[in-house]
Amino acid sequence: MKSLAHLAACIAVAALGGAIATAIHLPLGWLIGSLIVTAALSLRQLPVKIMPYGRELSQGLVGLAAGQRLSPEVAEKLVTLLPVMFMATLATILFACFQSRILARLTGIDQHTALFSSLPGGVAEMAVLADRYGGDPGLVSVGQFLRILLVTLTVPQILGFLDHPPPQAPILSLNTLQTGPVLLLLCAAALAIGMVMMRLRVPNGWLLAGVFAGGFAGLMELPGTAVPPIVLVCAQVLIGAALGSRCKPSLLRAGRLFLPVNLAGTAMLIALAFGMAWGLDAWLGLGQASLVLALAPGGIAEMSLVATSEHLDLVIVVAFHLMRVLLIIALSVPLMRLWVKPASVSHRHEDGSTPRG
Repeated sequence: MKSLAHLAACIAVAALGGAIATAIHLPLGWLIGSLIVTAALSLRQLPVKIMPYGRELSQGLVGLAAGQRLSPEVAEKLVTLLPVMFMATLATILFACFQSRILARLTGIDQHTALFSSLPGGVAEMAVLADRYGGDPGLVSVGQFLRILLVTLTVPQILGFLDHPPPQAPILSLNTLQTGPVLLLLCAAALAIGMVMMRLRVPNGWLLAGVFAGGFAGLMELPGTAVPPIVLVCAQVLIGAALGSRCKPSLLRAGRLFLPVNLAGTAMLIALAFGMAWGLDAWLGLGQASLVLALAPGGIAEMSLVATSEHLDLVIVVAFHLMRVLLIIALSVPLMRLWVKPASVSHRHEDGSTPRG
């Protein structure tokens, strides 16, 4: 009972932070406010308790809301954009590879750690690869988390300086259908898919499960499947609290040069996203703000929530991020073998062979 009261108190404090941030019209206020308050408590080494699987279930709900926007017309439009998504995502990944060389040179860390810290992939996935191939999984986890943290805190605020009127021929429209029992069935389906993906260790499995379930509802044009706004507010609070709880004092001791150089690299990836968004918007007219979120090196759930709150093209945002996830899964190891010099392998067996992948 005491543990439950502690959890309720932490969620209440996080929600209060979100409410204050929203009241002062901070973009993505429920998530940002929750994150800042929880991070402040965590950095002061106060006991912070988060809801078990709260972030994962919240990601599933965000994915469900995103998938519901996938009508047959939207799906047809996305197919025509696949080459553009592929090339833009590949450019981002290659740019991150170049950054990893600079990170290794300036900080003195090995190139495996630098590469897996720089690639805009998942925290757990990149840390596992670093450990498998002789890098430092701790530093990689710190670098990946700081990337998501910086993007989440800055990109929604920068969007406020962009003009983003609704496109003349929007790729998607807001789902105005009333919620109903069908939504509960979709949630159950997403939960089952998410559990399977978790066992298979699929990156971003919970969010993908929601996207699959919601996408089915969107393509079938099922009525009564809209996720209520209050549910997405709760998802923001839980995601923000989960991110903030990871801001431990040990982050500040991760390395004298690693942290600032890593953050500078993330800032450069954000600048690249803005540059590519400007070019693609001039070419395709998809909306610069939507493309910024689509190309930003942040988490899918966080960028999807920004797109939802700003009434931007949510499907475009999710589609670009899913392309990035798939390409990083497919290319991480081949890029490592091409990009990392053999001499930089830090862990070898006694016979001189490298760990097997």
